Amino acid sequence: MAIVVFDIGKTNIKLSLVENGEIRQTVSTPDRAVQGAPYPHIDVEGIWSFLLRGLRDLTQVAAISDIVVVAHGAAGALVDAAGDLALPVLDYEMPIEGTAYDELAAPFSETFSPPMAGGLNLGRQIHWQATHFPAEFARVRYILPYAQYWSYRLSGVASSEVTSLGCHTGLWQPAAGDFSSFVDRMGWRHLFASLRKAEDVLGPVLPEICALTGLPADCRVRVGIHDSSASFLRHRLSRPAPFAVASTGTWVVCMAAGASVDGLPAESCLANVDVLGQPVPVCTFMGGREYAGLTNGAASLQPAAQDAASVIAAGDMLVPPVGQFGGPFGGKERGPDVPPRNPAENAARASLYLALMTDYCLDLIKAKGPVVIEGSLVGNALYLGALATLRAPADLLVSEDATGTISGAAQLAGQKLAPLSRRVAALDLPLGQYRQKWREALPA
Repeated sequence: MAIVVFDIGKTNIKLSLVENGEIRQTVSTPDRAVQGAPYPHIDVEGIWSFLLRGLRDLTQVAAISDIVVVAHGAAGALVDAAGDLALPVLDYEMPIEGTAYDELAAPFSETFSPPMAGGLNLGRQIHWQATHFPAEFARVRYILPYAQYWSYRLSGVASSEVTSLGCHTGLWQPAAGDFSSFVDRMGWRHLFASLRKAEDVLGPVLPEICALTGLPADCRVRVGIHDSSASFLRHRLSRPAPFAVASTGTWVVCMAAGASVDGLPAESCLANVDVLGQPVPVCTFMGGREYAGLTNGAASLQPAAQDAASVIAAGDMLVPPVGQFGGPFGGKERGPDVPPRNPAENAARASLYLALMTDYCLDLIKAKGPVVIEGSLVGNALYLGALATLRAPADLLVSEDATGTISGAAQLAGQKLAPLSRRVAALDLPLGQYRQKWREALPA
């Protein structure tokens, strides 16, 4: 039997068929926000149509036994008693201002959720929606994390889950394994469905969906999981700590296994919660989005080591923050403008920036041991080689399948994809001095 992983990212949405430990087929579509009233929001019905079409096609390829949903953590659904959305699912890139959330939020020492830009704190989103749309919020029966919303639409069974609740939402306190004091302060505890494990079976796919897609009546829907936690999962289960994982896509999410959250800097880091309920030190920056902007649409261009050597020799570097969501430098004054170079050197400079930022984030979370890179940046050889140089003597490993979220999610339904990886060789470039000058230029 085969399983389907429904992976909902901020930039792309993917539906993957996994069978006998291999990804047999993947279909994808862009994830586009709707800019209309009542506020910028996710095109939920467009995603639903894509899901039904994809499931209909994949049922022609294999018999599907399970569906596992993976989703980013900066979204949630407010669902009424009829199962409909009481309000649209907010797009986290919308600026949220004029809110008392920061005064009401639980402290970082409780949730390990720092104040973040826009709607990246799900608690901030919900507070804004409740404040600005009180009549609609009064109809809410369930507050569902994003992955569990889609599992609910497939199965009709509502649930909550720790990796989705524990990723910079402000809604969860990892040490207690319970909802945060903010949730109780707002009187929302009763709006969250029963806590279930990510691998738990909610039930079969709803009959009307089976009729539309051709799925078998006994196809199971799992609770689902937060995307970065899915990338972390297969390594957590197969590799001894300490080690680190950098899951790359729209965001670069650095996670340190075996590191303590004690002393984690609140102004630049956070903690996720893994499937076992344990906090994992995390530092993020919007690397994929920033790289696309820095390369002026030439993100597929592969810069060579000699391009990087020219950039280094000129002392040319990108100092953060370079985008709207500054990661550990959020809220700081934007870095100085740099002169344009030829396309290959622009891409080399941007790749070096990604490597320097990843290295810096790993240091902030006190990562030790080998570093595993997964996701979209595994194809950028210069980024990988530069990061291998910066992290030496620790090994830098790169996943050969580039699909950590899918592989991790598949394990929840009993499909084990081995974490195949290869070691990346360091580059013969003077990156030590370049890093020192870059760090000296960082905003205080």
